[in-house]
Amino acid sequence: MDSLPHPAARVATRAHLRTAAAAAAIVVATFASAAATTGMALGASAPTTFNMLAALDPQSTDDPAGEGPPGSRSPTPFCNRPVSITATCPCYWKVAAGSTVSGLSLDAALVLAETQPDGTTAADLEAAAVTLARASVSRGVLAPLRDFVGEFLFESPPTIIRHPVTVVATATLQGGTGVGDNGDCETGLFMPFRPVEATCPVLDISIGGNGSRVATAHGRAITKNAQPAAMAADLTEGDVHNHREPDWMRSGETASALLSRTSERVVGGAPLTDAAARRWVVKIFDSFGGRLHFVCTGSAIARRYVLTAAHCHFQVGSVVAFLPSSRSGAGTNVSVVAVTQHPDYNATTSENDVAVLRLGTDAPGWPAADADEPPPVIVNRDAAVPADDSAARASGYGIITEGYRFGTGVARSVDTRIVPPAMCEAIYGRITFFNRPLSEHHAPALMVCSGVPAGGCDTCQGDSGGPLYQTTTVTTGGVTSTVSVIIGVTSWGVGCARPGVPGVYARMSAYAEWLDGVIGAPTSMRAAVA
Repeated sequence: MDSLPHPAARVATRAHLRTAAAAAAIVVATFASAAATTGMALGASAPTTFNMLAALDPQSTDDPAGEGPPGSRSPTPFCNRPVSITATCPCYWKVAAGSTVSGLSLDAALVLAETQPDGTTAADLEAAAVTLARASVSRGVLAPLRDFVGEFLFESPPTIIRHPVTVVATATLQGGTGVGDNGDCETGLFMPFRPVEATCPVLDISIGGNGSRVATAHGRAITKNAQPAAMAADLTEGDVHNHREPDWMRSGETASALLSRTSERVVGGAPLTDAAARRWVVKIFDSFGGRLHFVCTGSAIARRYVLTAAHCHFQVGSVVAFLPSSRSGAGTNVSVVAVTQHPDYNATTSENDVAVLRLGTDAPGWPAADADEPPPVIVNRDAAVPADDSAARASGYGIITEGYRFGTGVARSVDTRIVPPAMCEAIYGRITFFNRPLSEHHAPALMVCSGVPAGGCDTCQGDSGGPLYQTTTVTTGGVTSTVSVIIGVTSWGVGCARPGVPGVYARMSAYAEWLDGVIGAPTSMRAAVA
């Protein structure tokens, strides 16, 4: 698939390690101090104020996109001197270096910091030391890339350091300075070494609700020390390194693949255990080289129709995978027989980033046409929904932190808050791409923004096309039920879960009538309530 065309998405996912920067100086940064500045506002009570823009103010004026220390979220020039980053764990770790200069290698040493967090035990330090020694890199050779003549790359395996310790990572270039024949630094370092995001609080996502914290998380009780996604029991070391799908999807026809960066845009979320949502939040595969590979998330919105993002570029023969549920039983794979992309989709601006897939057979567990019950999900058509500062839930099968492939294939959800359009415009007005403000690509009538000021809660790679939703009550046949209302489709953003930078979603109230025309039946709140 082609690279995602939207400039903001390219900012979010660029991973090519060659840099055009002429300056060779590297700022040696400590992530721990930066993390303390931005914070993770996950206290015991609901916030009394909500201002995404204010979260940007403590950040450096030359870092409006929340990049953090050089090399921690995107490549940094890597010539002439080492680069060090400090993180307090549990944390993610990997390192990569790329260059147009041959004969280079990389050393990356992980050592315990002199100062450790209160409560760290000798057993913690001893166990961590073993992990650090194993994860450190010695003479990692920048080898030629098969499909790129004159390009060289080294990338270490990703690791989660699970011990509560503070670690210093120092990368050193060997075999040369990394400077090209033109005198410019032609070598880049990518070292996304940072703490594991905390599990985000579950909020009241009802339409008309105040977004306050609730006592249960997606069908299970919240504990004060909720386990971060990367530490959850359902994500094993084997799953991390093999990028495995759930057991029921492992077959000769379904391959688990490294995510294409075209499937741009959960972080801080929890496994999706809500029985109702599991009926309609789907995982979509496309065919590459005769095998199926995961690309994007979607939402079943009718018995034979799935809503997703246009930028996922699905085709006839793609496969929609439904989760196992008490209603449908085992997981089911259904083929796509038709694809309708919005006729006005603009790949440059990401406007009208919606598409509909028609299925060859009925979605499993979907109510029959003559059933006296509402569908499990409906599409919003009310322009007043969502309200500013209200809470919404996003679900998807994407990665659990920016820059890593951890968690791919596991359905998760995360709660964030709706950012007022003017505030979202101001935020993206401060972030530039090729000297142009990204606010030029934000169309409030067609898009809705959602996030949390401190970051740590967001959608990410693989969640594209998935739902942003709230809930409402409907009455059919004299019975009142709670149903989900899709208010947005995951579309684009800068990075994932960065402080003060919300995700951007296609605003579904702008597309309800178009959807009804494609499907040939109403999918909206108005129809369901009636």
